[in-house]
Amino acid sequence: MDIYLSPQQLDLRAEVRAFLDEQYPPERILQMEQDEEYPDDFYRECAKRGWTGIPVPKEYGGSDGSVLDLCVFVEEVGKTSISLSTLYITGTIFGSHALHICGSKEQANRYLPGVVNGEKRFALAMSEPGAGSDFAGMETRAERVDGGWRIDGLKGPISGAERADVIITAARTSTSPSGPRQKGISLFLVENGPSGPGFERTRYAAMQALMVNKVHYDGVVVPESAVLGEIDEGWMNLARLMDPERLANAAQTVGVAQAAIDDGVAYATTRQQYGQPISRFQAVSHPLAEAQAEVTAARLLVYAAAAKRDQEGPCPKEASMAKMLANNVAARATSAALQCAGARGWEHDSHFLRRVLEVRGCELGGGTSQIQRNIIARQMGM
Repeated sequence: MDIYLSPQQLDLRAEVRAFLDEQYPPERILQMEQDEEYPDDFYRECAKRGWTGIPVPKEYGGSDGSVLDLCVFVEEVGKTSISLSTLYITGTIFGSHALHICGSKEQANRYLPGVVNGEKRFALAMSEPGAGSDFAGMETRAERVDGGWRIDGLKGPISGAERADVIITAARTSTSPSGPRQKGISLFLVENGPSGPGFERTRYAAMQALMVNKVHYDGVVVPESAVLGEIDEGWMNLARLMDPERLANAAQTVGVAQAAIDDGVAYATTRQQYGQPISRFQAVSHPLAEAQAEVTAARLLVYAAAAKRDQEGPCPKEASMAKMLANNVAARATSAALQCAGARGWEHDSHFLRRVLEVRGCELGGGTSQIQRNIIARQMGM
């Protein structure tokens, strides 16, 4: 079922799997989450092995990899931990693609070599407490001041904000009573210095190892050179950025679902009840079999959509279909695996429970399934 993958991509998958199995066994992931241990060593190792350079053009030291390459990578990492795969997505993919899509040559020269060597990590500040799915309803504002822009507002949730070196921040720069609400939003590259007056970060209780934050901007001033893309065109630039982000989200979700199924099968074939493995009972085996069929179909859709993005450019309908299907299928798969484990699956240190929660977080990030259906319907002309 790897018909979309090249020998090089299959080698990448095997290399990543071997590394994760050796360095991040299940017991380490559990301890990492419980201790809220931010995985700095994972990011450094990704840089050492050239993986942070996958989405970066060769002229900046990267490998100029495809979106399909990224999906193969984050799916394999997602099998081990969503904290690790989300760190990679936010730290490398957001910044690399944003700079490629709408950044200046000077901005690319400033940041992209640092992405490759692991010295620069990004985060994306889109959502606000009162503007999640209604992105155009944001209240964070940026106003011109001498030498640049002053940003005021509250952004969050933001994955990995407290360890990011640069936060791509969306803020309203103008309002037109007669124009579309999406017009008038701009993007800024905000250097993420220590918390202090004007810039405060607090942590949500979410992915404990990755850390999810809200950031309060109180008179944060950035130079004119921090503007990413054209003023008032941030909505359009973010829309162009969302294809790779949604496909990476879908890929990591497929990884979580596959890991849950694999764990469910391992548990069912060893757990004895009534004198035989519980896998002998169709009430246990059939939900896992159905989940495997659905996850395989979702994986193929993710790969096909990524290949289309690489060959033809923006594909919002296919990216949204892949994210919606992967998220929904993964929710059923992780639930079936947990059910297979029974009460053991509900224990605090259970990987079955962790994966159920990981999938729910994926479904909420990058636009919920309801938002994806809206996008698909619009692309269908409805």
